[in-house]
Amino acid sequence: MKLFNKTRFKSVEAKRLRNYLLYAVGEIILVVFGILIALYINNWNQDKQIARHNHDLQQKILVQLDRDIHDLEQFKQELDTLNQVYLKTLKRKYDQSKVDDGGLLSTILFEVKELALDKHSVNWIDNAELDNSEISEELIELSSLYKAYFKNIDDIESIIYNKLTTNLEIIESTQPWYTELITDFSCKTECVKYLLHDESHKSRIASLRFLYINGYGSIIDGFYYDLKRAKTQLEAKIKNEHN
Repeated sequence: MKLFNKTRFKSVEAKRLRNYLLYAVGEIILVVFGILIALYINNWNQDKQIARHNHDLQQKILVQLDRDIHDLEQFKQELDTLNQVYLKTLKRKYDQSKVDDGGLLSTILFEVKELALDKHSVNWIDNAELDNSEISEELIELSSLYKAYFKNIDDIESIIYNKLTTNLEIIESTQPWYTELITDFSCKTECVKYLLHDESHKSRIASLRFLYINGYGSIIDGFYYDLKRAKTQLEAKIKNEHN
């Protein structure tokens, strides 16, 4: 009888242990399943948030592209006007409607044309958490495009500024009327004669024109058409993604 009870006790204990283990395993599975569901929901929410931020970024970039393209177009017109000033100074054919004789000398001596383009697009793209879409690849390429042109623009502006400064330094060291010009902004007969007719000065003006029109102008033209192309491609990919 004692042996039977002992055997029965062991059987009950084994059954309890088995039931406990099954219960424990079930609890672990439920916990793991709950964690997996929570991770899935969290990842889903993060993906939705990234997608929403990417959509907002895409719209901001498109708006900024419109602004930048417009600014580049305006700057192209400014360079064209400056070109007419240089052409007149160099005794070449020019468009009279684009030249203000009153500001002619100050323009060729002191004025530096600079493209003041915002760098918002580069900052937005570089600081964004992008998804793995083709649109994001397009945005990354756009950021690289901006950076390359900004570098080229900085370089040509530096060359032009140095050239303009050198021209003033030459006038400073050779012309007695320089003090009156730079102090009182007064350019009398000898000053006008030199600035408009001296061949060495005209050669320096010709070099400045070359830098602006052939150097800076070529960069701006390329930037303008590359941004228009990038905008068209970005719009097409956004449209395809939502269709």
